[in-house]
Amino acid sequence: MLSKSAIKYINALKKKKFRQRYDNFIAEGNKIALEILRQPDLKIQSIYATQDWVDLHEKKLHNIKDKLTVINERELKSISSLSTPNKVLLVLEKSKVEIESNLIKNNLSLVLDGIQDPGNLGTLWRIADWFGLEYLFCSENCVDLYNPKVIQASMGAFLRVKAIELNVPTLFSQYPKQSIYGAVLGGRSIYETTLERNGFLLIGNESKGISDALAATITHRIGIPSSGGAESLNAAVATGIICSWFR
Repeated sequence: MLSKSAIKYINALKKKKFRQRYDNFIAEGNKIALEILRQPDLKIQSIYATQDWVDLHEKKLHNIKDKLTVINERELKSISSLSTPNKVLLVLEKSKVEIESNLIKNNLSLVLDGIQDPGNLGTLWRIADWFGLEYLFCSENCVDLYNPKVIQASMGAFLRVKAIELNVPTLFSQYPKQSIYGAVLGGRSIYETTLERNGFLLIGNESKGISDALAATITHRIGIPSSGGAESLNAAVATGIICSWFR
């Protein structure tokens, strides 16, 4: 039976201040859970699952049975962030991400400025994963990387693409030779721009775009030419198109 203290603790992790206090976060669902169980270095604090899910994946749970609590559908609903809970929820320890200069210098890194929508951030993480980016850097005013909706929307990308919240101007100052490609309205068409294999791709806030402070750091102002009447593209859609052209 799921204790009241466990319910209180898990629900507290839905808020940023408690995720920061405990250095833990929530991941949910069958697909994400199975990916997590394949990661040897990921620290699972606890796992809560229905009996039918446990029976189906018993062999994969052999080494973490001491962290497993079998719960019913009603209990799962009391701790889930999903409108329709999906059999299993895990509490994980945040990974300590190290910045490796060579990886940054020799690869394209995605940098996000003020992204506020959790679904957008999770999708951007997923795009970074799809195109093989090593790092996702987020400005300090982005939505929290470990928001449950971000983790859910990332579709497991949080397991592969290293993500860090930091001061972006400081990051750029540490790599003065690295090109900074800023996606802006009216920027030079990506189809007419020679893009390097490495550099920083800077994507701005959903409605306000790139902040003035970071706009001043851009070395290449790029954009996607429009053939229709829409004012702008969704940040994640634009990022996918630009990453595809880089590749």
